[in-house]
Amino acid sequence: MAIDVAAVGECTVEDVWRVPAAPVGEAREVRAALRSAQTALTAILERVEVHVVLRDDGRLTFFPHDADELAAVSAAVDAARAVHAHLVGVLRQLPGGRDHH
Repeated sequence: MAIDVAAVGECTVEDVWRVPAAPVGEAREVRAALRSAQTALTAILERVEVHVVLRDDGRLTFFPHDADELAAVSAAVDAARAVHAHLVGVLRQLPGGRDHH
């Protein structure tokens, strides 16, 4: 995982806490998988107790005060990416084998 460290006490990461919206008419199973993944991603982000700012370009900038907080951000990003990977696997197993990611 690459964390762009712009300055001491600041790190910017891509936004990995959102999943794409289900297209209109998408199968119920796909919508449920996307909702479930979004719920998990939101919970991960909410548990990160580090000040964060959402940038206009969709990236998030965290302001950790120490190495433990920086490690928490890194772990949260890793967990979010794992949710995305799981979602891709689930979507591939659904009828039609779609990959919405």
